[in-house]
Amino acid sequence: MNFAKTSVVVSVIMTIGYLISFLKEAVIANFFGVSADVDAYSISIQIPVTLFSVVAVAIRSVVIPIYSDLLHKKGKDNANFFLDNLISLVALIAITMIFIGEILADGIIYIFAPGFDADVHALATRLLRLTLPTMLFTAVGQIFIALLNVHKKFIWPAFSVYLLSGTIIVSTFLLHENLGIAAACIGQVVGSLLYMLFLLTIGRNTYKYHIRLHIHDTEVRRSIKMSFPVMWSISVAEINAIVNRAVASMLFAGSIAALSYASKINTVFLSLFISAISMIVYPLYAESSAKDDMTGLNYRVNSTLSAYTLILLPLMCVLLCFRSEIVELAFARGRFDAKAVEQTQMLFGCYIIGLIFSAFRETLTKVFYALKDTKTPAKNATIGVVLNICLNLTLPWVLGVKGLALATSLSAIYISMSLLYILVHRFEVMSLRTFYNNLAGTLLASGCMLIFIVGFYQLSDSMTSMLRLTTGLLLAAISYLVALSLFRVPIWRTLLPMLIKRK
Repeated sequence: MNFAKTSVVVSVIMTIGYLISFLKEAVIANFFGVSADVDAYSISIQIPVTLFSVVAVAIRSVVIPIYSDLLHKKGKDNANFFLDNLISLVALIAITMIFIGEILADGIIYIFAPGFDADVHALATRLLRLTLPTMLFTAVGQIFIALLNVHKKFIWPAFSVYLLSGTIIVSTFLLHENLGIAAACIGQVVGSLLYMLFLLTIGRNTYKYHIRLHIHDTEVRRSIKMSFPVMWSISVAEINAIVNRAVASMLFAGSIAALSYASKINTVFLSLFISAISMIVYPLYAESSAKDDMTGLNYRVNSTLSAYTLILLPLMCVLLCFRSEIVELAFARGRFDAKAVEQTQMLFGCYIIGLIFSAFRETLTKVFYALKDTKTPAKNATIGVVLNICLNLTLPWVLGVKGLALATSLSAIYISMSLLYILVHRFEVMSLRTFYNNLAGTLLASGCMLIFIVGFYQLSDSMTSMLRLTTGLLLAAISYLVALSLFRVPIWRTLLPMLIKRK
């Protein structure tokens, strides 16, 4: 299956995964509502994520380039030897953290939720001890996803997230009367175990684990060294989020909630239209780097940036035009009144400005990781976060809460443009001529589409939000596709045959 079709299929799988995850939240809300039990559950599943997700994400980021490098330069046996060592080391670290967490669970809950009363604190402590083993299952699963991606296996691994949400739903349905909220935690643990076993099963013909632990192995030490800048990048992003919420808390009542709602919608579009492509192209970047094929890497980077532009430029136009309708359809129920819709759509508009630059930042970061350079993205992320924090502390006093959302977008613009500049000037072979050619055509096509949908929007005041949005989307799609064909945009002419090809 080609790149374009694989991206579409993975995006569909991920979309269904989001729906199943939403159903999971709805089931828990149905049985337990907004209660102290749910607070305890939320904390108990969040702590393992906070404690180990940074490590897991960092490991997955460095496994792909190092494993790919060994696979293409030293052969499968050497690559698998490295993976044996890494899995053993990660499992040992995870088991150690689980053991310490089981002993210190009571104190950990005090740190993460100091406001819990005695009963809720005791419940959260019990649930935390129950869910800590998920760290091991998640970490090993992340490594196997990286392994399968290197071998260009993307579709089956994407199904793995279904097991986690599905098991929580089933466990909650069957056990909530006898076990209460602990039923959801049992589902979390069993689901994480099934997630790991599923990935091990689909990877059994690609790799078989052997128990080895050579801590001083050169490649393992290199992977650990490379992972520290990645962990730093993730950590500074969390610091920025804390500052963001702190500044929002000083503004009008409800500003944190409005930011959260707008950010959630923005995150959905980021995940649907960026995550699938990013997951697929990263191993391809690593393959080009491992083969010292900088010409091939340049082609793939240009193709990715062009594909993002092809998808996201018109999407940004549509989202900016119909942001009120989107927010209204997503949240306007109960106490989420017209004022809340107005505040949220305003913030959503500020986030949309940075949408395409967030995509560029994601893919360019992966390019540097593929080149086994994790320091450059970490330095740029740090500068970007410092810039974001400075803007967070200044813009809100001029623009109000809009300043916080706008600061996030401006930071994404800076980081993506900085990484692009460094990439092009550090490697002479890197040229963006193909991307610029596609950008010009995509801008023209998006501009034509924008004229049509703005005209429609001005003439459709009497329509309901649902009818206005669906009709506008249909008009946007038709006008954009016609414009792409008329302007003969190169990336569109390349991708179209891939999408309609049967095999």
